[in-house]
Amino acid sequence: NGSIPKLLRQSRMENYVFMRPQAHEKDIPDELFDWESADGSKVSTYRIPIQYNFNQWCFDNFEKVASMATEHDMMAFYGIGNHGGGPTIKLLNKMEAELDDRFVYSTPDEYFDEVRTSERPTLRDDLQYHAKGCYSACSMIKQNNRKSENLTITAEKYSCLSNSLLGTKYPHDEYTRAWKNILFNQFHDILGGCSIKEAYDDAKISHGEAQSIDERNINYACQQISWNIDTTEGRDVKPDRFGWGAAWFTDELGTPVVFFNPHPWKVKTFVRICDNPDVVTDNDGNPLPVQHVRSSRTNGGDKWETGFIAEMPPLGYKTYRTFRKDGVTTENPFVVTENSIENNKIRLTFNPSNGELASLYDKINNRELLSGETKTVLIDETDSDTWAHGIKEFKKVSDVFTKGSFSVTESGPVRASVRCYTEGSSTVVRRDYMLTADSDVVTIKTKVDFHEKHRMLKFRIPTSVETPDVICEIPYGSINRPIDGSEQVCQSWFTMRSDNYGLNVLNDSKYSFDADGSVLSLTVLRGTIFADHYGERDEFCEYQEQGIHEFTYALSPYKSISRTVKEAAELGTAPFVVMETFHGGKMPVEYGGIEVSAENIIVTAVKKHEDSDAYVLRAYECENRDTDCTVKLFGRELTLHFSHNEVKTVIIGDEVRECDFLEE
Repeated sequence: NGSIPKLLRQSRMENYVFMRPQAHEKDIPDELFDWESADGSKVSTYRIPIQYNFNQWCFDNFEKVASMATEHDMMAFYGIGNHGGGPTIKLLNKMEAELDDRFVYSTPDEYFDEVRTSERPTLRDDLQYHAKGCYSACSMIKQNNRKSENLTITAEKYSCLSNSLLGTKYPHDEYTRAWKNILFNQFHDILGGCSIKEAYDDAKISHGEAQSIDERNINYACQQISWNIDTTEGRDVKPDRFGWGAAWFTDELGTPVVFFNPHPWKVKTFVRICDNPDVVTDNDGNPLPVQHVRSSRTNGGDKWETGFIAEMPPLGYKTYRTFRKDGVTTENPFVVTENSIENNKIRLTFNPSNGELASLYDKINNRELLSGETKTVLIDETDSDTWAHGIKEFKKVSDVFTKGSFSVTESGPVRASVRCYTEGSSTVVRRDYMLTADSDVVTIKTKVDFHEKHRMLKFRIPTSVETPDVICEIPYGSINRPIDGSEQVCQSWFTMRSDNYGLNVLNDSKYSFDADGSVLSLTVLRGTIFADHYGERDEFCEYQEQGIHEFTYALSPYKSISRTVKEAAELGTAPFVVMETFHGGKMPVEYGGIEVSAENIIVTAVKKHEDSDAYVLRAYECENRDTDCTVKLFGRELTLHFSHNEVKTVIIGDEVRECDFLEE
């Protein structure tokens, strides 16, 4: 990705060697060039000629290789085998006998030192693509990777919060274990989805261990805090009745419920509790609109939970209270018809006959965001292997889903939802479109029963954006993408915009999409064969993705990159809830651990320093502008200057000092 140069320089690396993309995959003016990321960081970069070992083919085509020499020296790697095998005696003897004095034994560092002053072009772009299918093959590994990354980052934050407030021990070794599991599974054939089937049994266990470490430490850190909150308001009160569901309560103080926000900004979002109270109040006793929502259980009459809108301070928590008494009458902010739902900001209209979204109307800006109905399509990729070697785009439509249904499942006052089914011949897609009060983010909880072979499932979204540009998230930044229908890679969001307005597509576990003119398409599933490198296909082939898949994506009007980043992060990581009881404590009922003065400064990590008891904060600038910013973390105030697109790491201990990724 295009952020790699600044990440390498933050890791004290100045040189980068690669083979892919090869010359037929990306045109680069010279094998030797400077690769520059958006913040201006550069690394000396070299593309290996031909392939990654100087082997028999190279000897047989020696003159062709030699003719590639330019005005600067070139570098060739030698060895045997496809995966970095070392040289054999036979190869070394052949090299000694056949290579002339134009060749010398050397090292990459010596090479870069030799050519340091050479004139060279500068590349400001991703180094993509070699195997485009690897960004969508095997959705299980993609989903577990994203979930594990998000959970570990969240667990580190909560452990720091608990440590700062109560002195609880920070589990360094456990988080190291979790990160090593995640990073091991980012080996290119594992995360790329092109390993053999058995590899994913191992990867699932490894990711599961990381997630178990995280969930255990999140639960510990948050409960340590909630147990120390004064939930009695200084009164001598004890629970006098056991409520329906999970809560002890009193008529006087209700049941305390504590919500934790891992994000470094204030979050206002729909939350739910595993209980069924009639009234929910905030810290000041103000009643909030509540709504009974269907639980996943079906236990007699006990199949309902309670949802409401909670506001939580950044990297902190807030206590709410629930009661069993006469509820308050709340005005319903939604309008629900036989084929639409709307709140004060967004109106959604559907085609009931096929279950597709027909209109997404932005009421604040009085603009329609769609140019037509969304489409659920299957792409024929029979000619593709698992990697999609040599394939730049997936456009051969084999089926457009035309059969469907529509029903309203929730109608306020906190959330309105509809359930849409869209069916093909062998696959059924169920989407729950959910719209909460006073929000313009449409959350789409999706369940796919997929039974396709050599087919790719895409969700097409025709936007009304004219003369658009498309940007998407890459690590610690964003980048423009082409609108020519070629398959592209993204992280948790991509956006089509024009004149600073457009449509966001957010996701919790996908990495691939395309933009064709004004049409965006999220790549959902691929029914490819495990580790199929154009082998002979027979009845023993094992196909990926057969069966049930669940994930969530969302649509929202584009406002700014910083707002899009935050919406995507909130989709990927929800608040943590603790149902509490009654006790004294030294902690207040509400607390925020961080304040960031600039919207475009995104704090990505709060963790412990690797070699001391200090905290480490990492953040980046997301909107391509130099910014002065004040950050207050656990009471310590920092004044920081970010250059455009800069990533910055700060150690906060006895003294505050900036550092690089090595934390020295």
